[in-house]
Amino acid sequence: MTSRSTNSWLWALLINVALAQASIYVMRPMITYRALENGASGYEIGLIASIYALLPLLIAVPMGRWVGRFGEIPLLFIGCFSFIILGVAFAFLNNFIAIAAATALAGVAHLSNVAASQAMVANRSAMNLQDQNFGYFSFATSLGHSVGPILGGLIAGSAGVLPRSSTSAFIFAALLALLSLVPFFLFKSIKEVRTQQERDAAGAIKARDVLSRPGIKPAIWTSLSVAAANDVLVVILPLVGTEKGISPVVIGAILSIRSAAAMISRFLLGRLTKSYGSARTMNYSIFFSALFLFASIYANSSIALCLAMAIVGFLLGIGQPLTMSIVSKKTPSQERAMAISIRLFGNRIGQFLVPLAAGALAAPFGASSVFIGLGVLVASAGVVSAATLDDKTA
Repeated sequence: MTSRSTNSWLWALLINVALAQASIYVMRPMITYRALENGASGYEIGLIASIYALLPLLIAVPMGRWVGRFGEIPLLFIGCFSFIILGVAFAFLNNFIAIAAATALAGVAHLSNVAASQAMVANRSAMNLQDQNFGYFSFATSLGHSVGPILGGLIAGSAGVLPRSSTSAFIFAALLALLSLVPFFLFKSIKEVRTQQERDAAGAIKARDVLSRPGIKPAIWTSLSVAAANDVLVVILPLVGTEKGISPVVIGAILSIRSAAAMISRFLLGRLTKSYGSARTMNYSIFFSALFLFASIYANSSIALCLAMAIVGFLLGIGQPLTMSIVSKKTPSQERAMAISIRLFGNRIGQFLVPLAAGALAAPFGASSVFIGLGVLVASAGVVSAATLDDKTA
């Protein structure tokens, strides 16, 4: 494959990923608002959030087989096309059961998109470019996550505590998903890198075969811990703000700065790993992020909290793409789609269970105590990673 074709598929994928992730992250907060507009209780809102994560949890491993058997591009297209249909559907849904059912389908579509796009990076990147390309991929993902909610809020407008028109935001999400299909015209000219025999073999891979490979389990635990910590911080920081007297506007700014710091670290990831090695970069980033999570309990002012979250965001931003790269490099090509799906399965477990534990911790001890819990979780991943991975094996 020529350098030109390599650059073509990567740029096309990054554009697709940024637009598709922006689309789903316009929809996710608007789903909550649409449910509230239709009288949903707090319990029902929590149920919708769980449904989004639960169904992908159940099919993450089969998704790996489907990506392996049918190829990345068809599954990527299914995810993006589903976003278009779901965006239009949400604009017209006005009862809880329909909203919950569509949310479950959105979670599956998101999983299809993420599993296929990560497999594409893994299968088409040279070994010496895995860290760099997964860093670029994560940067595009973070870009979509950052701009999606902002654009959705601007399009929807405000009418008190609810949007003026969540319908407008859903239609806008569908348009973003439609734009994400444009790169597929470029994908059509890119040849499949595997033979049909290799694809059939990839479709028959079992999860236990992948998990038996050295380094896979530590990478998955690290990925689970980092993904769960990132998710919980988004939920817990508003509660921390109420306890410390920090306004929602400032908390929103802190969350944006944290996301921007993660984007910077992901953009620089290739340079960092070339200078310090993949395992060393990941291990140090995890240990220092745990340290700053512990220290965040003493961040009583908005400036101190902003500084702590910017540093944590930068450091945690390194962990996710490196676990993708390590999982990819430690598996042969026919096992990579399954390996990536197992990693996503682990992430969904963490994103489902750790927020429940965080809530149980915050209730008696206050929201800031969650920083300690997250620090312990991330530090445990650092210990496991340092004990099992080095730059000769990562």
